[in-house]
Amino acid sequence: MGVPRSNGCLLCVQRRVKCDEGLPGCAKCIKYGKPCPGYDRGFKFVAGKPHRSKRSPGSKTAAGGAHLVDIRSGKSSQAMQQSLVRRASSLWLRSADTNVMQSLDILIGDVSQPFPASATYTTARWFTFLPAIYGRNRTLDASIRCFVAHHIGLVTDNKQAIMYARSTYVEALNRLQRSLYSPTESLSSEVLCAVLLQCFFELFSNAHDSTSWMNHAKGLSRLVSFRGCDSYQTEFDHILLKACRGLIIMHSLFSKEKCFLASSDWHSVMKQQLDSTVSSSFYAQVEELFALYTTIPCFIHQLFDLRQADPAHETTQQRASELLTDTLDMQNKLITWYDKFSRTAPLPAEVLSSTGDTLYPIVYSFTDVDTAAIFAAYYSYMVIVHAILDVCRYPGDHAALVTYFRDQVCMSVEFNAQGILGPSRLGFPLLVVHEFADPPTKAWVQGWLQRLSKTYKVMLPQNYRQ
Repeated sequence: MGVPRSNGCLLCVQRRVKCDEGLPGCAKCIKYGKPCPGYDRGFKFVAGKPHRSKRSPGSKTAAGGAHLVDIRSGKSSQAMQQSLVRRASSLWLRSADTNVMQSLDILIGDVSQPFPASATYTTARWFTFLPAIYGRNRTLDASIRCFVAHHIGLVTDNKQAIMYARSTYVEALNRLQRSLYSPTESLSSEVLCAVLLQCFFELFSNAHDSTSWMNHAKGLSRLVSFRGCDSYQTEFDHILLKACRGLIIMHSLFSKEKCFLASSDWHSVMKQQLDSTVSSSFYAQVEELFALYTTIPCFIHQLFDLRQADPAHETTQQRASELLTDTLDMQNKLITWYDKFSRTAPLPAEVLSSTGDTLYPIVYSFTDVDTAAIFAAYYSYMVIVHAILDVCRYPGDHAALVTYFRDQVCMSVEFNAQGILGPSRLGFPLLVVHEFADPPTKAWVQGWLQRLSKTYKVMLPQNYRQ
């Protein structure tokens, strides 16, 4: 297969001018007065039958403890990494007509590592729907191709695959713009899935613009809301909603907009269980916590406003009184929830840090990733609650409790960081820890961000210093 010598866009190559290789399009084309055609060199995927590589007879499953991530380097274990490179490189180097279904098969296997696929409650399960829906919609197809190509390029250090991902991303963005204006496509499940994939692509790949993902998250929030509560009655739509809601909450947090998912109508939609991947009792309690979690942007917005307000002003005192009442109510709800959940799910065990961590030599080990993520979410919310109670000068040593729950989050990081999607589970918890950290803990967080950002670019340490 011939590899073009120039990495420039097709129009710049044709005009024989130096391309700046900008994304989503180069500035030379804009100056020339033409739309940038992107960087695609005819590197194509073709649909085919799914393929899964055979396990060797002696290989262990993730449940048996094999293939745990090496969090010191931010990469998979050596055996897992070698396996990924062998499988993925063969796809990209064998021919130009790379099979997108095989790439999807690799992606789905990788996002569930080192946990069984059945354990991925919301974080990874939506990826398993992609092979069945590939080919339905061109916007979604381009979004799938760019995301899987980036993944293949990342795990194999294949620059050609990454270049293909970037050029296909330009195509996906252009197609999405047209789809959103189409009365037949704009509210479809496929277009919602495409927006979600493009947002994930920005989170994993964009090391130059820490805010680009928020533009997608904003569009994702508006699309989910505009489709309305009645649009999430199929299993696919419902799992998409679950996959979107973390990004919706983060957009609400940064935009200072109220999170629309906090309404009772949306709570009713989300608590429906349309699959049997987890027990009904566990599912109900996870959804109960998430219903409480949709209010966290509102609490954080009020906390920061109160910090900056004049404490002697009558209006400030009134706002503080109202916030204190709401926070005490939320604290009671969280404590009641934790009392029930701790009888449903096993509490974490204390183990020695596998990295020899000097600040947190004892860390938590959980039974599964779902439980770990839920406990981390609870710890994070309790940090916010006690920070508000401290600002409102409510009786009690709330500063010490902020430190206690902050440390609970930190002790859960090592377990939650495992796997390709580990960083996405830690985005909010580490943001909370960083905000309420003393200098040693802040330096500790920065070290973790440096490791996690090797694959999840949005977690570059400089993004947390802003």
